[in-house]
Amino acid sequence: MMERQVLAAASFYSQSYFFNDLEFASLPRSIQEDIKILLVDSCEYTRGVMALGFTQNGETFLEASHSADDFEYDEIGAKYHVNSIIKQEEEMLQSLSLWYNLVIKGNQG
Repeated sequence: MMERQVLAAASFYSQSYFFNDLEFASLPRSIQEDIKILLVDSCEYTRGVMALGFTQNGETFLEASHSADDFEYDEIGAKYHVNSIIKQEEEMLQSLSLWYNLVIKGNQG
């Protein structure tokens, strides 16, 4: 399995938000706020967990998941919601990928 780094995540279950400051503190605050709004709104909509991050090859990923005992979770609706976000936020996701490859991976090389 390809290693992935989580940039941020939000949970409907615990009503919490996480941003990976340890690795991504250099991301501009305004973008961090946009991501927070996007993920918190999305986890409320899907009633699950939303995560945004980067694959090993520098591409962004956005995924919805749920608790194993949540039998009311709508996987199809969540998948549809994720796909619509990917289309609506295509420019932001591409910019995040570019930032990650230049700033984060570029500093590691």
